[in-house]
Formats: sequence, C-alpha cells, structure tokens
Amino acid sequence: MSNSLRRVANCGLFLAILDLIHAVVTAGFYSYELIIHYRCHWNHGIRWCQYYLNDTNHSLRVNIGIGEGVVCLLFSSLLIVAFCKYKPWLAWLWLVKALVVIGVNVYFIIGWMIERSRYYHSLWNQSNYDQDKIFLMAGIGLTIIELIIMFIFCCVSGAFTYKVKRQQVPTMESDI
Repeated sequence: MSNSLRRVANCGLFLAILDLIHAVVTAGFYSYELIIHYRCHWNHGIRWCQYYLNDTNHSLRVNIGIGEGVVCLLFSSLLIVAFCKYKPWLAWLWLVKALVVIGVNVYFIIGWMIERSRYYHSLWNQSNYDQDKIFLMAGIGLTIIELIIMFIFCCVSGAFTYKVKRQQVPTMESDI
C-alpha cells in the first residue's frame, strides 16, 4: 500500500472518529431531554405540559433524536471499517446517512422557526421559551457540524476512492 493511501485512510479514520463523537453527543443530548420530559410535570401542570410537548414537536424530536444517535453510531462504525479495510463503496454509504440527518434536522428547525413566528404560544412561561431555544440551538449546531463533516468527508472520500482504485493489484479472478 502506498504511503499516500495510508495518509488518506488515516484522515478518513479521524473524520469517522469525529462523526462517532457527534453521534454520541446527539444520543446523549436527546437522552437527557427525554429524562427532562419525564420530569415535565414538576415544572408546570401536567395538562399544560402535554399541550406544550405535543404542539412544539419536542417529544417527537426527542424520540427521533435518540434513534438518530444510535443510527449515527452504527454508520460511524461502518465508516471506520471502510477506511480500515479500504472499501470505498462502504465509505460512500455514509453519505446517505448524512443527508438523511441533515434533512431531519432542517425539517424540525424550519418547523420551530415557523412556530416562533406565530403568536399561539402567548401563554408560555419563561421555561417554555428556554426549552424551545435549547432545541433550536441544538438543532442548528448539530446540523452545522454534520454539514462540515459531510463537506470534508466528500473531499477525503473522493481522494480515498481514487487512491484505492489506482492502487488495486489485479487478482487471478480479474485476469480470467
């Protein structure tokens, strides 16, 4: 194996580890928010709590976010395997996950921004606004990080695919 292929693979491994950390943070954040939602009736009335959680889609986002974190952990592990075993097709499979994660995050961010522009939440107290801001900022932050990782991934994976294809040695099966 060429030294430059090893360097590109190491860069890809570093990127996969960053994505793994991103997945752990995502799963951890939404797991923490799930615990907060179970204690919601201590913050304000149970009836109001259910109205707030269902109308803001925070409960749905928490459930999807935990699933997103677990799926991201699996895809990050596959990305590590792809760069270790020099499998470009497996590395490019990660791009599907990144696009789906960005799509889900953008969907919820747009929904929350539209809700902020309406005045139906005039009965909210300060803790509701704080919780809404946490979800909005977390969604924007996780999306920006995923976009940065995806951009760098496309550059690294393109170089990785090129180098793997150039370095392949013909086997007995391809000669027959």
